[in-house]
This record gives sequence, structure tokens and C-alpha cells, in this order.
Amino acid sequence: MAGFGRRLRAQALVDTRILKAQIDFVVEAFRATIYTSPAWALALAVLCGDILGVLGNVPLWRCLVFVGSVLGSSIAIHALVKSYEASRDGPTAPEDVRRWFARFINLQLTTSFIWGLAAWWLWDPGNSSNHIFLALVEVCVIAGFLVSRSSHIEVFMASIGPLGVLTFARFAFGDGPIDLTIAALLPFFLLQIGHDGNGMSRRVDRDTRLRFENETLARELEEARDEALRKRFEAETANASKTAFLANMSHELRTPLNAILGFSEIIAKECLGPVGSRRYKEYAGDIHTSGSHLLSLINDLLDVAKIEAGRMELEPQMLETERTLQVALKLVSVRAKERHQHLSVLVEPTAPPLYADERAIKQIVINLVSNSVKFTPEGGRIAVTARRAPEGAFELIVEDNGPGIAKDKIDHIFKPFSQIDNRYDRQAGGTGLGLALVRGLADLHGGRAWIESEEGKGTKAFVVLPVGKRPTVEEVPAA
Repeated sequence: MAGFGRRLRAQALVDTRILKAQIDFVVEAFRATIYTSPAWALALAVLCGDILGVLGNVPLWRCLVFVGSVLGSSIAIHALVKSYEASRDGPTAPEDVRRWFARFINLQLTTSFIWGLAAWWLWDPGNSSNHIFLALVEVCVIAGFLVSRSSHIEVFMASIGPLGVLTFARFAFGDGPIDLTIAALLPFFLLQIGHDGNGMSRRVDRDTRLRFENETLARELEEARDEALRKRFEAETANASKTAFLANMSHELRTPLNAILGFSEIIAKECLGPVGSRRYKEYAGDIHTSGSHLLSLINDLLDVAKIEAGRMELEPQMLETERTLQVALKLVSVRAKERHQHLSVLVEPTAPPLYADERAIKQIVINLVSNSVKFTPEGGRIAVTARRAPEGAFELIVEDNGPGIAKDKIDHIFKPFSQIDNRYDRQAGGTGLGLALVRGLADLHGGRAWIESEEGKGTKAFVVLPVGKRPTVEEVPAA
């Protein structure tokens, strides 16, 4: 209902703006005739009056009445136009706009009535030339109203209505066949003019409405864009605050956990003597195991937060690729053996030197291989390969023959806390931070990370790192 009400208000606003635009058209037309109308009236009076007697011998007083009426109409038009222009930048309430429109309609009726009386004030009985001339004058005035007053159908009808009726009446009560012929033809002319004016009015109304609707739509889009930008800024600010908080909490979270791990290990190993009950020793081992797992999760979370906050600093150096991979895999190879999985490592001879942060590379390898171990069924195969990428960069591939990932879900797994919902997830657990950390570390190195997989056909994880500076003899690690 709120949306419907908004649309109604917007439509009413458009209608009001259209009416105001049409008033502006009328004002421009009136302004153009303030000085020209009295001049034309004076010229007609001179031609038809008995002063020169060119197109009639109308008494001087009637000519003066006609010219005075047109002049008075022009003065009224000038005053109303000035008053309207003074208030144009003021209130634009619908009732105010309609009030101004009614004023201009009444003034247009008066102007049309005065020009309709031209055929009466300047009429010279029995003078066919005078009558034909007056008919041409009225036709020209009607045509002028068609051009200048057709922006709104009511204004247009107020322009030609009184003028057409008075002109028709004058020639209908004329002196001869020419007058009657003009009177007979005049209604058809007025109908054609009315039809043309109605069409022009509709086109102007449609074009004006379309323009204002487009302006309204553009303004709404602008407001929606500003609102979206504001919401985005608020979300980014909140996310940045969250990330900065987590990054700053690194020391506060890790320190108590390290104490828990240290003391639980001392108790479990009975470094300071027997603990008494054997169950206490088992509980201490459980505390140490749970604490180690929690510390690992916190480390991943804080690393992701640091990357997002731009506070992760790398210390790249030349690394011996095979040794670095073997050291990293020691931490996950035990779990692979427990699941009877075959884990292999291959560093191809053409692989470029690995210039990267050692801790980051180990973290990338551990996270990728841990995922493969976690999701590959028992007895499966996991292969870690280091080689030269087609563009010459260093490429690390971790491939397994696990259940694979649906193509429509691959893009989501690199987002923090994202997990793929399949039957292995619920058994394997996890927080969904591993791959987000892999991509973040790869990005920090100026590289990229992605996954290729199909359901039932295993998974391939790729990490491509740019080749850093060429090692000198002193920088090459010893085998």
C-alpha cells in the first residue's frame, strides 16, 4: 500500500508539473503578443476606418473602441504575466497551479472575445472587400491561436471558442451571398482547426509527461543510488571495524591459549611429577588437543582478518621448493596415513624459483592438502605438483580423486565461512576459512588461486605466484 501511495503522489506531482509547464507555454505566447496585438489592432483600424477608407468607412469612434479594447487586454496580460513570473519560484502546490491556470483561461476567453468583436466593430455594411478582409483577419487570428495556444486543449478551446462563435454570427447575419458562404464554410474550418489543435495538444502533453516522468525516474534512481552507496559505506565501515578489531585482538586471543596449551602439555606429560588419577592425565591431553584445534582456527580467523584489514605483512625470500613443501606436508601426512591415502609430491625440473613468504606458502599448502585429506575418502589419492605455468609463473597444483564440487558452488567456497553442503561436509567439519586464507595469501603475493572440479571427478586447486627477483649464487638455498 505504501508503494501504491508513493506512485499516486508521484503521478500527482507529474500532473502538477505538466500543468505548470503548460502555463509556462501560455505565458510565453501571451508575452509575444503584449506589444504586437495593439499594433495589429491599430493597423486594422486604420485600414478599415473612414480616415483612409482603404478597406471600409467605419466611424472613428468604433475603431477607437476596438483599439482601446485590445490595448486594455494587452495591459491585463502584461500585469498577469508579471505577477505570475514573480511567483513562479514560489509555492508550487497543486491548488496554486490550478488557480493560476484558471486566471489565464479567463484572460484568454476575454482576449478571444475582443478579437471576435473585430468583425463587428470594423464591419462596413455592403462592402464585400471589407467583409472578405475581416474574414481573412479572423482566420489568421485563429491560425495564430492554433500555433501558440495548443499546448493545452482547454486554453486552445478558450482561444477559438468565443472568436469562432462571434465571427460566425457576424457573417451569418451578413449582407449578401459572400457573407453567407463564409458563414457556411467557417464551421468546417473551425472543426478542422479544433481537430488539429487537439492532436497538437495531445502530442505536447505526451512529450511533456514523458519528460517529467523521466526526470522523476532519474531522481528516484539517483536517490536509490545514493542510498545504496550510503548502505555500502556503512557496511564497509562496519566490516572494516570488525576486521580491525579481530586483527588487533591477535595477541589477546593467542596469549591465553598458549598458556592453556603449555600447562595442559606439562600436566599430560607429568613434567612436574605424577598427577594422581590417570583420568586427569587423559583430560589434560584432551584439553591440549582441543586447545590446539582452537588455536588453529583462531590463527586462520585472525590471518583472514589481517588480510582484509591490509595488515598482513609478507617477507618474501628465495625458497627451496621441495624442502618447503615437504616440511609443510609433515603436519598433514600423518592424517593422510591414518586414512590410508596416497600423498605424493612432485617438483618438476622446469619449475621456476619460488620467491615468497615461507610461512604463507606453508599455510597455503597445509590448507589445500588438509581439505583434500578431509574430503577424499579412505584409500584415495592426493598429488601435490609444483611446475611452470604457461605464462612462466610458479604454479602449485593440489589434486585429489574425492567427490568433487558442483560448478555452481565453486565461486562461493573462497568466501570466508563458506562451506559446500554435501555428505562429506557434515563428517569433516571446518569453518570455511581455509580457502579464503589461500586466496588472500595468493593475492598478497600478486598471484591468484582458483579451483576446477566436477561432481564425482575429483578436485584440482591451483595457486599461481609471480616469479620474483632472480636468485644470485649466494641466495640459492643449499640442498
